[in-house]
Amino acid sequence: MKNFKILIVIMLFPGFIFAQSVPALSLQHCIQLALQNSYRLQANQADIQAANEQAQFEKLRGIPKLSGELASESRLLKPYDFSQVWASVHADWSLGDFLLKTDRPARQHVETLKLLKAQTRLDAIGKVSSLYMAVLLNQKQKEIIQSRLRLMQQHYTLALSMWKAGLRTQMDVLQTQSEINKLQQDTVQLAITGDKLKQEMAQFMGMNNPSGLRLQHINTAHLTTVQASGIDLSNNPLLDAYSSKMKAKKLEEQAIKARTYPHILLGGGFFNDADPTADGNFWRINTGISIPIYYGHETQHLTRMMNAQNQSIAATKNEIHRKIMIHLKQLASKLSLLKKLMQLQQEQLTTAQNTVNFSEINYKAGLITNLEFLTAQQQLTKVRLDIETTRLDYLMNLIEFYISTNHVDKIKALANVTNHLN
Repeated sequence: MKNFKILIVIMLFPGFIFAQSVPALSLQHCIQLALQNSYRLQANQADIQAANEQAQFEKLRGIPKLSGELASESRLLKPYDFSQVWASVHADWSLGDFLLKTDRPARQHVETLKLLKAQTRLDAIGKVSSLYMAVLLNQKQKEIIQSRLRLMQQHYTLALSMWKAGLRTQMDVLQTQSEINKLQQDTVQLAITGDKLKQEMAQFMGMNNPSGLRLQHINTAHLTTVQASGIDLSNNPLLDAYSSKMKAKKLEEQAIKARTYPHILLGGGFFNDADPTADGNFWRINTGISIPIYYGHETQHLTRMMNAQNQSIAATKNEIHRKIMIHLKQLASKLSLLKKLMQLQQEQLTTAQNTVNFSEINYKAGLITNLEFLTAQQQLTKVRLDIETTRLDYLMNLIEFYISTNHVDKIKALANVTNHLN
């Protein structure tokens, strides 16, 4: 009979059973899933693999190139005809590619792609961390609205009983019912927003069932005690990628010089000569050197092109550096102001809570109207929601600060802060 009841519960409430069986995901776990299922990271890795193969290909330029030849030739002469058959091997060795190691630009390009992949990784961590905090905020907002809704339902019962007793008018009941309806609408709106956030987060992490997404609770009030450290861009992968591009351009200038170096030519083979007037079959070995003499100043043009491209990369890097610095200073300033705002909101919360307490007493005593009591309740709810919104804003800006300064370890440690403080 007990097993039959369990079976009935599973059949009637499969979603509930599934939700309870799925463990809550930590921020660390969500980051891991996002990185594992990032298509951009997979594309970056494929680009790196292709660039590695290209670097290996470029390295082959510095070794001698061997080619074989097997041919025959017929000569029609008077008063006789004859044929020649020969087999030979030829070598072409580019000294410039060997001495100047012209594969280094390609190898440097691999390093550039690795840095760009690191930036993609940072972006993914920042994205999933922000979504994580946004989902938690949505849940907290729903808790606040649900708490307010329960209070309003209690107040509705009170207003209804006082109206029936002739102590209040029906307007009090209607006003309270209207406020309950508004809170119910707010609950639905928050549910819509929460579903969108969960769907985005689940897709970003490669999960097929957004409804089964459960996150570990984080006390955001404690996280707002975390402060941003000093501005340091020495480990910014995007800026480092541009530095790597500049280095690659310098190496390409060396590769251009390799075009002016000579090529060493070697060859040899066996000739089967059927000419009746010749000495017969013979072996032949040849050596030579190919020296570039004049190619229309192409080296100078290519070098100037590389210099101009390097200047463009340097200017772009400086512009990005400037924008990041401006952004980080704005973030630091905003974080400081948000902390002050939260302090003021906490003071306002105390005042709003006291106002509600007094309003409830005064309402029961008939000293204030129902509308005044509802206004006090609305102000308290607004302050509580404002506090949670400010906390999320603080955390979003803090995460963005850590992303720009490449402090992933501090993002992953955010969840541990509350565990330590609790």
